[in-house]
Amino acid sequence: MAKKASSTRRKSTSKRPLKGRKTAKKGFNLGKFTLGMLILVILGYAGLALNEGRLVPKALEEFEIPSFGNDNAEIEAEEPEPTETLVEEGSLESKASTKPTSSTINFDDFDLYFTNAFDFMWPAYKTGEAIIERPYYTLRYNEEHEQAMWVAYKLSGDSLKQEKFKRKDDFRKDPRIRTGSATLADYKGSGYDRGHLAPAADFSYDEFALSQSFYMSNMSPQNPSFNRGIWKKLEDRVRNWASENSDIYIVTGPILNNKLNTIGKEEVSIPEYYYKIVLDIQKPEIKAIAFLMKNEKSSEALSSFVVSINRIEELTDLDFFPSMPDDLEEALESSISTAPWFN
Repeated sequence: MAKKASSTRRKSTSKRPLKGRKTAKKGFNLGKFTLGMLILVILGYAGLALNEGRLVPKALEEFEIPSFGNDNAEIEAEEPEPTETLVEEGSLESKASTKPTSSTINFDDFDLYFTNAFDFMWPAYKTGEAIIERPYYTLRYNEEHEQAMWVAYKLSGDSLKQEKFKRKDDFRKDPRIRTGSATLADYKGSGYDRGHLAPAADFSYDEFALSQSFYMSNMSPQNPSFNRGIWKKLEDRVRNWASENSDIYIVTGPILNNKLNTIGKEEVSIPEYYYKIVLDIQKPEIKAIAFLMKNEKSSEALSSFVVSINRIEELTDLDFFPSMPDDLEEALESSISTAPWFN
């Protein structure tokens, strides 16, 4: 009985309000609501920050607190937008600041993976074009002009140090040209040399390679004083560069168009100009140089014939070294600096 009475007293006292205590009023609490919303906003921005990988989300960084009615505040002057400089028509000026150059580009940034491609040194080509690939050089034949548009090959300094084979001058038709190449008869009595595009001396280290350089597909009608003079001088210099730089890549050919005179029954075109492009793709000093020479005798310095590769592309409608990254290609092809080569 005593336990029951005690239990009754505890229940009755729990219902009685303590003296001086005010009962809480139920209803909307603005302070708690504002605090809750603030916490939700903070958590939301924290989620954005984590998602963006930033300490402060971009949306919060860009938020600007608007000004209200402060007419006396100083207004900062807006920076004027950069204006574009107009270049007069015919000017050679260009926006050099927007294009990489060989003097500003960091060659260490480039992975030279593209040099492993079997055709990386070839100008751009399409399937079905007359590409003749040989063990030591590759060419693209032009049936209309009965000669190669370009010949490309790698020249190693080590190969030039080997014992040299004597040339046999075994000029002959190229059996790989399905439409038929030019012949010895086309040049006979013409007054023009059967000028090598890929010179025989570049392949004298191997008897088979030397012989293959005498296919008529590798010949072009050259003025004798040009072929045996300034052109030969350039070929000799290129071999010196190969010895100095270990390995270089060469692309050479004629400038062809529909206004050229011809020789022989096969109407072999007589180019007015020839080009030669030399590329050293080895770090740390990646460099390229291009020459444009008229098919005539000259006593000018080799450096006076230097032009940009871009200029050769304009004249030939060819795209050289298309597998290179664009910024590296542009830096090399726009340069006309002779300093890395002639020193």
